[in-house]
Amino acid sequence: MNNSELINESLIALNVRAKTKDEALKKVANIAFNAGRVKSAKNYLDGLMERENTSTTGFGGGIAIPHAKIDEVLKPTITVIKLKEAVEWKAMDDKPVQLLIALAIPTKQEGTLHLKLLAKLSENLMEEEFTDSLLSANTENEIYQTITSIFE
Repeated sequence: MNNSELINESLIALNVRAKTKDEALKKVANIAFNAGRVKSAKNYLDGLMERENTSTTGFGGGIAIPHAKIDEVLKPTITVIKLKEAVEWKAMDDKPVQLLIALAIPTKQEGTLHLKLLAKLSENLMEEEFTDSLLSANTENEIYQTITSIFE
C-alpha cells in the first residue's frame, strides 16, 4: 500500500477548534467521511470512542493515535488534525493533546495492517525530530511530508 492510498492533504486539517476529546474525535470522523474514506461518520466516531473507552490513545508529548477497526471503512486511512488549542486526553504523560493521528482500518484488514501502522507510528513518535516536525508544522503539506516519510 503506497502513501497516497493511506493519506493525502484532504485528510489533514490545521487549527481545528475543539474543546474536548469527543469534539476532536468527531472532527476526525467527519474529515474521513467527507473524503469518502468511511461510509458513516457516526459509526467511525463510535468505533473511535469505543477504543478510547478501552484505554487511552494519548501517546504523550501532545500526540494521540486514536484508531478504529470497523466494517464501514472503505479504504485504510490516516487522518491528521492539529488542534488550535490542546485538549485533555488522559494521555500516558497526563499532558493535553494537540495533534491527532487517527487510523481507520477495515475490519477485514484489522490484523496485520493496523498493527503495522501503529508500530511504525509509535516507533517514529519516539524520535524527537519526528514529533517536533509534526507539532511545529504550519501547513498540511508539511504534515503530509513528515507522515509519508516514515512509510517509504
